Amino acid sequence: MRTDDEEFARPARPPDTMSWSAMREAAKDCEACHLYKRATQTVFGEGPKSATMMLVGEQPGDYEDVAGKPFVGPAGKIMDQALEEAGIDRSQVYVTNAVKHFKWEPRGK
Repeated sequence: MRTDDEEFARPARPPDTMSWSAMREAAKDCEACHLYKRATQTVFGEGPKSATMMLVGEQPGDYEDVAGKPFVGPAGKIMDQALEEAGIDRSQVYVTNAVKHFKWEPRGK
């Protein structure tokens, strides 16, 4: 018997004719895997659609889950510093995550 943590994602592929805004809207209601159950919202990518550089992270963290934007937490600060040192304007880069929901896990202290 599988638990939620062992559940496999169902393939979710948008139709070839779906517009960018329609895909973004559809992602808000994504339930393709169990991660949506504990996430506060879908974290879609951001940046220019015509960007020549795209950075893809693994999954949103807790900061991203609350803000609804990718790379706003500690990893985002490191990424911003690296981009700055490389002379790359973040506003010209499309940033996203491979997974669109934060994988919330209870952790004791």
